[in-house]
Formats: sequence, C-alpha cells, structure tokens
Amino acid sequence: MTSVLNVDTIADKAGTGAVALTKQSASKAWINIDMSNAVTLDSFNSSSITDFGTGTFRDHLATALVNANYAVTTSAMDPTKTDSGGTNRTADGTPSSTVQFVMRATAYDNTANDVPSAAGVAHGDLA
Repeated sequence: MTSVLNVDTIADKAGTGAVALTKQSASKAWINIDMSNAVTLDSFNSSSITDFGTGTFRDHLATALVNANYAVTTSAMDPTKTDSGGTNRTADGTPSSTVQFVMRATAYDNTANDVPSAAGVAHGDLA
C-alpha cells in the first residue's frame, strides 16, 4: 500500500521554526557571486566573501561544517563572452576550513577570469 503525505509547512518540534537539516545530505551552504563587481547576488549560510585577485574568491560560512572534508561544487558563466568556448567557464572549489571554501573561475585557456556569475555549493554536515 502506498502512502501520501501532503503538507504546506514543516516546522520544528515546538511548531515555531523551520526544521534544521543537520545530518541530511542537503546543501548546507550556497552562494552566487558577481566576481566582476565583487558582490554576492544571493546566498544561503554565507556571511561574506573575500576577493583574492582575478578569478579567486573565498566564501565565509555563517554556520560551520563538522569538518573540512565536505564537497564543494562550483560553476561559472560569462554571458558577455561569445568566443569559440561559448559562455561557460571552468570553475573549481576547495574547502579551506570548516567555515570557508575557495572558488576559482578560469577561461578555457586556463587564465583566471572574474565572471559575472559564479556559484558554489557546500555539501557536508553542520557542526
């Protein structure tokens, strides 16, 4: 027999707040930044960013992860570029501690690029 659960809101035990995702595999932090202007476009669990030069930023997390062995997924795009490589750029991310990760964006020739849209997602357990 199949069951169906239909709800409008899931709240904490007291019924006053959201449910905390502490041990699930859901994203624990994400950020979308405009590297060209060094601004955060939107984010979750991010307190600030640091510009380390062309194509390299650090995202500072508001809530720490349990260890620095979490996964980071990144993407980068420059809609103003129409070269043979298209608009996408290569991107990589690396955890640097429990409260921050580094995002890098490069063109296909491996030169660092400040792109107008770079995103990073952290997957791990909250501390």
